[in-house]
Amino acid sequence: MVLLHEALGVTDYTRDVSRRLAGLGYVTVAPDLFWRIERGVDLPHDESGMTRALELIGQFDPHAGVRDVDAALAYLSSRSDVTGPVGVIGFCFGGGLAYGAACELDPACVVAYYGVGVELFAERIDEVTCPTLLHFGTDDVFITPDALEGLQVAAGAKANIEIDVYEGAGHAFDNPHADWHNRDAATGAWDRTAAFLASHLAASS
Repeated sequence: MVLLHEALGVTDYTRDVSRRLAGLGYVTVAPDLFWRIERGVDLPHDESGMTRALELIGQFDPHAGVRDVDAALAYLSSRSDVTGPVGVIGFCFGGGLAYGAACELDPACVVAYYGVGVELFAERIDEVTCPTLLHFGTDDVFITPDALEGLQVAAGAKANIEIDVYEGAGHAFDNPHADWHNRDAATGAWDRTAAFLASHLAASS
């Protein structure tokens, strides 16, 4: 799995998700997506961290980011310990980049948690051919109900795209360090993710 980190960089949370994926049997790489701007970003889960994260996002080149995801997919595919196809999973900022991977690359599957840029993704939905699972919360302050409804309508006729919406969950509901953490939504979404990955990827031994 290629794991695309949230806006705060490769944090303890990102490393925890990589361990969870390893627990499911997947070799995982989490590329440093901000490396062209600042290497080794690992910001705190507080106001100062978010302020710096927004500055980094403002300088981020999404096209270069998609190329980095493509390179990570190629790297994993070349490893002797990777015995099956390779997918992409992203959270928040990384979830938005996972949309780009779904549109422009050829991963075995894509999972995006509360990815930003829903409106742009809805416009490009016909470019998505791989199996894709999208998680959202109803109370996400960064994704409006209208935007989510527009995505659901756009994706409605595409059998390869699944959208799960968790009542009462906010942005970053999977992250235990975030103010919006929602344990029930996180557990439900992870169970769905594990089942989805099992159906589209062969676990590495």
